[in-house]
Amino acid sequence: MTEPRYPNESPEYREARDRLLEEEKALIEQVGRVAELRRQLPPGGRLKEDYQFQWANEGRVGQPVRLSELFGDKPTLLLYNFMYGPGWDKPCLSCTSLMDGFDRTAYQVSQDAAFCGIAKAPAEKINAWARTRGWSQINLVSGFGTNYQADYRCQGENDEMQLPVLHVFRKRDGDIYHFWGTELPSNHVDTVWPYWNLMDFTPEGRPDRDMPPQNFRSEFLEKHYLDQ
Repeated sequence: MTEPRYPNESPEYREARDRLLEEEKALIEQVGRVAELRRQLPPGGRLKEDYQFQWANEGRVGQPVRLSELFGDKPTLLLYNFMYGPGWDKPCLSCTSLMDGFDRTAYQVSQDAAFCGIAKAPAEKINAWARTRGWSQINLVSGFGTNYQADYRCQGENDEMQLPVLHVFRKRDGDIYHFWGTELPSNHVDTVWPYWNLMDFTPEGRPDRDMPPQNFRSEFLEKHYLDQ
């Protein structure tokens, strides 16, 4: 057992904390091993088509942009599909929580890789929601009218049944290839979700709720997803 580190801590606390520290070290090492295995994946499939999206950022709403153009001068593109279908009143609460965090970290990420959020809703609806949430850093596009979400398993049986999926594409020898995509049925981007991860540090742990607390409701989500 190491010496106490904090004021008035008991020997029992320090002993238990040291045991936990070993588990935390093992977890970090496992995350590193998984990341290394991911980097060793062989090339995925060539991009099915160079989809023409529409910008949803303020000042260029509705302007066309190809998926290939989203790379900018970077070799890698992270493209997160958040759940917001054409007929939805408001997007998914959980996806909004993730996008809140993604927007604020987009500046750092975009120094090394292109980073973009996409939804099936029309560009005008995405832009309106971005203004409501104060998103100003991350690139936003609409896949409305394209087959992107259907081709890359970001939706169910129709355009309204959207799924949260993070895809990574890379440029290689003049072509674009799929590198990796989330395939777990739930908590597929858990490691980059600020809300749940911060709650893991608390004595209470993660609250017993399906989604992060929000100051809005999504009636479409409640009717078609949560009541099933």
